[in-house]
Amino acid sequence: MKRFLFARLFLAALIISSCTFTPEKSPPPRLHDLGPLPGRSDRLPAPWSAVDVAAPEWLKNDRIRYRLVYSDPTRVGVYSLDRWIASPPELLAQRFALSGDGGPLRIRIELQEFEQIFERPGQAKALIRFRASVHDPGRNRRLAERTFELDKISPGADAAGAVTSLADLADESITAVRLWIEGMNAAHEPVTGPR
Repeated sequence: MKRFLFARLFLAALIISSCTFTPEKSPPPRLHDLGPLPGRSDRLPAPWSAVDVAAPEWLKNDRIRYRLVYSDPTRVGVYSLDRWIASPPELLAQRFALSGDGGPLRIRIELQEFEQIFERPGQAKALIRFRASVHDPGRNRRLAERTFELDKISPGADAAGAVTSLADLADESITAVRLWIEGMNAAHEPVTGPR
């Protein structure tokens, strides 16, 4: 009888201890995209029908990146509980494609930076850097090329702030490229920017 009681107590202790040592499951990551496009009345059509976005391998995943330049400027951190729904180049390609009006041009974007920068604790900004080139598919030639760098203060020093400010910068990037092309058309000659 004592053996049976001891065995039951031992079994109960094992069950209780296994519950305490079982690691808790992490919540699934929150997924983000760039949000809805601005309304048609708020955006002008862009003169392209095709967009290609290239990026280095380290940008071809769904991680939301940040950098603490005030303490460890060479280390790139990632938010563990928040992710993009697709890689930044895919998100940007979709955004540019949806903004086109079927015009005669093809745009190529080489994405170089897409991250949140902390210049001091509790204060962050988003940064997008890319090289854009405009191509005339009919003549199979590049018309112009320019590097763009845009930044914006994040509304919060966290993943939500990174998502909001990077999404805003994606739309500002489209506007910047459209205005650049319009400026070239107004001058009637392509202007090649810094390489």
